[in-house]
Amino acid sequence: MSAEPAAAGAEPAQQSVRAFYFVTADADPGLLPRLVEPFSKMGMVPHRVHASRESGDGAEVTVDLRVFGVTRQDAHLVDKMLQRVVGVRSVIALTE
Repeated sequence: MSAEPAAAGAEPAQQSVRAFYFVTADADPGLLPRLVEPFSKMGMVPHRVHASRESGDGAEVTVDLRVFGVTRQDAHLVDKMLQRVVGVRSVIALTE
């Protein structure tokens, strides 16, 4: 999705934002496709997908996902879908 400038006077839910998702989940071979799927279902391609098992015993993965040029409503929907992914322990979602 391309980032288009928000129209003057557009409703806040329709304004374009950047969404950041910080996910903590169980390390599992099928995790990354499951995390990208909500973006795909919404017709989005994340601008960033970074996964790491650098800390602890390797049983946990932290994933940084970012998408730009989406509405707040769509960003919120992706947040809710990520929280329902099997193996996800927590999701921190930020929009700006």
